Amino acid sequence: METCPSCGTHVSADAAWCGQCFTSLAPTAEHASEGVAGALAARRPAPREEAHTPTYSRFRGSPTSFGPVGRAILSLLTVMGLVVGYPMMRGLMVATVGVDVPGRGFVAMYATIAITAGLYLLSRIWKPTRVS
Repeated sequence: METCPSCGTHVSADAAWCGQCFTSLAPTAEHASEGVAGALAARRPAPREEAHTPTYSRFRGSPTSFGPVGRAILSLLTVMGLVVGYPMMRGLMVATVGVDVPGRGFVAMYATIAITAGLYLLSRIWKPTRVS
């Protein structure tokens, strides 16, 4: 197995072209006697451009984020949903089971689940996104 000088993909020694980037692997006139392996050794990979260092931000808008205003609104909606969720869940229990649930136990259970879910949602909302 050899590697393509253009993209670095593994190619067989008898390949005439790279199946990934379609670069010709035919030997040049001076390396014709060495076969494909000689042609691969003679070719040099093209110089690569300098890698762009991505920039991440929580507060700048990007194509994949809402920016600070959108994130603040989503955070507010999340917190409001957690506060309104308690009476809604308690009412759902009364409607489905037909009996009111004991107060302290249900509050402890709801607070544990809601705080965990709320923190997870807020961490996803305020996660730094790539802006450039």
